[in-house]
Amino acid sequence: MNTISTDFQFFIEYDSNPFVLFNAGGKIIYLNSSAELLMGSCSRKELFEITLSYAPKTLGYKKTLIDLSFGFFEFYSINVLYNNDDEIAIHLYNKPMVKINKNVNLDGYTLTDLNLLFEANIELFKMQYSGKITLFTDYDLPKFQVHQNNFSFLLRLLLEQLKDSEKIEILIKMKVGEIIVVDKKRYPIVILEIKTNRRNQSNDTEIKEIAMKNYINAHFQVKSMVLEIPALF
Repeated sequence: MNTISTDFQFFIEYDSNPFVLFNAGGKIIYLNSSAELLMGSCSRKELFEITLSYAPKTLGYKKTLIDLSFGFFEFYSINVLYNNDDEIAIHLYNKPMVKINKNVNLDGYTLTDLNLLFEANIELFKMQYSGKITLFTDYDLPKFQVHQNNFSFLLRLLLEQLKDSEKIEILIKMKVGEIIVVDKKRYPIVILEIKTNRRNQSNDTEIKEIAMKNYINAHFQVKSMVLEIPALF
């Protein structure tokens, strides 16, 4: 018999993997600090439906390997648990930290204000786009090393996918709590997230290949795109 009397809520609260506890009606009773960040990209209803879909048939727990993504949050597995009919919990497990095992070649890179570079490309895109563009950005982002020509080319490919969409929402921010490893060095991650109601997905593979050559991870969903950009100082 386990005789440990420790209150484990402290350890759950500061687990880097999101943990959410629901009541039987789908109301959130508790969520840890990692889950609070997740809920900005995932609705309570959606997460509760996933929890019920992968719940064990009897009291206990059920672990499932599953590829889940909400915005720039990505998970490889979930664990759904309940020991009564009044509460049910889900634990989501983050995908491993990204590593890009390449020697960093900064030829052609310059110290760049990413917001200014992005806004210049947006102005060019607006010449052929008649929909609504909403931009949310962190103007306190520090300057870091960017190959401006390569990055602008990548942005043009991304935006080209959106010419037929009615609206575009763009978010630029520092990713909290994660880093990216490039050539065994750790760098903070800047997130560029684009959401839309319609996009052409035909050149996703090409964009991913170009992004990787520039040490950038690209993630795609039907109506969104995310770039994880290492802030190379």
